Amino acid sequence: MNTVFQQYYEKSIRIAPDGFSFFKQDGKRLICKSFPRSSDALLSTEAPAFFGTEDTVTVIAAHHIPMLIPSEIHDPEKNSAYLQLQFDTSQLGATFTDTTGQYRSVYFLTKNENDTIGRLPFRCQVVAETSLLYRFLSENTTEPSMFVSVNQEFIDILAVQKSEIVFMNRFHLVEPSDTLCYLYNIMKQFNLRQPELYLHFFAEEDKKLIQLLKQYSFKTNIL
Repeated sequence: MNTVFQQYYEKSIRIAPDGFSFFKQDGKRLICKSFPRSSDALLSTEAPAFFGTEDTVTVIAAHHIPMLIPSEIHDPEKNSAYLQLQFDTSQLGATFTDTTGQYRSVYFLTKNENDTIGRLPFRCQVVAETSLLYRFLSENTTEPSMFVSVNQEFIDILAVQKSEIVFMNRFHLVEPSDTLCYLYNIMKQFNLRQPELYLHFFAEEDKKLIQLLKQYSFKTNIL
């Protein structure tokens, strides 16, 4: 992981649809230990063994894309109602919000996830992964930019222009050519001319995607 980008994951638990991962710093190197959804590993058992005596760990919620509510109309008491418009909240455990540009990102953990985190022997701060990706773009570039997060079963794409989010969505089980089409459609829709592209693989690096982006002259930064 790129040394600038890795600071956003230092001392963290990442919860995604395809499993969970732990990150912590070892000198200048960021150690990652991942547990696929198909494994029998339990977060409640593995996390204390990995983090030891840490006081605080960040929980990165990457299991779904948050809802974006304009800050001027966001009502914290309606978070559950907002989420019900887009998600199955029958297993709702707790709702959370982050400030993401001019929006509030509204998201949730299930009861099982929230209870598990509550039993860990350290304090947990919860943040949506898209909020971290937005923070990375806003702190590291002033140019129109796009972040592509590639996972085992999905990709997340975040586009920013003039320091504000113009697009944020998740696509499942996509081929490199599909990713290219999505990027071009987003650029056309929001008039993003030659955006800076940031690419990170949480799954195995896709050399075909990298080659395709280079072939079509994307200014690609692999993190």
